[in-house]
Amino acid sequence: MEILDALNDAIIDAASGWWTLLGLFAFCVVDGFLPIVPSDSLVVGLGSLSSEPGTPLLIWVVLVAMAGALLGDIIAYRIGRAIGTERFRWMRRPAPRRTLLWARHELDKRGVLVIFVGRFIPGGRVAINFVAGATRYSFRRFLIIDSVASLTWAAYSVGVGRVGATVFDSVVIAMTVSVLGAVVLGWVFERIFRLLSGWLDRKGVHIDPQG
Repeated sequence: MEILDALNDAIIDAASGWWTLLGLFAFCVVDGFLPIVPSDSLVVGLGSLSSEPGTPLLIWVVLVAMAGALLGDIIAYRIGRAIGTERFRWMRRPAPRRTLLWARHELDKRGVLVIFVGRFIPGGRVAINFVAGATRYSFRRFLIIDSVASLTWAAYSVGVGRVGATVFDSVVIAMTVSVLGAVVLGWVFERIFRLLSGWLDRKGVHIDPQG
């Protein structure tokens, strides 16, 4: 019990530093074009700490996460626009190729939906935004959709963490359960979207991404 209390205090102290929001912004930016930084987990974790003294207010966590996510997605879009999907050999390997072809297929048929939902799919959102740039998807339309998606994602992630904090008294347990729950929900979102996409394909329902 003493170890758990010590961990609780250490986490709260770390989250109370001046660098917390700056670090959150940086993580969200990098995660937008290089999906090795778990920004989702960080946002959820800070959401679970929101009631602790000295930690950032929920509204600041949401706004900073949104701004970082949006900038990261724009960078992915700009990289795609600059280099395309054929320039490097790794892009032609089976796994990356399948992901890029999937993203292109979805953008061609339902651009608005895939850009919005893609923000909730770690890894998948990078491919979607990258291909959006490579295929010259309207940047203005992309920016509008992704702004709404980033705000929704940030609020949702903080909300998941906040729910965990109301259920569990321990900061460590609340953060752990909240982060694991967010990972599971992300997987569920991806599966639901792929099932919905397949169903729309079978029904012949296409949404013009530029229309």
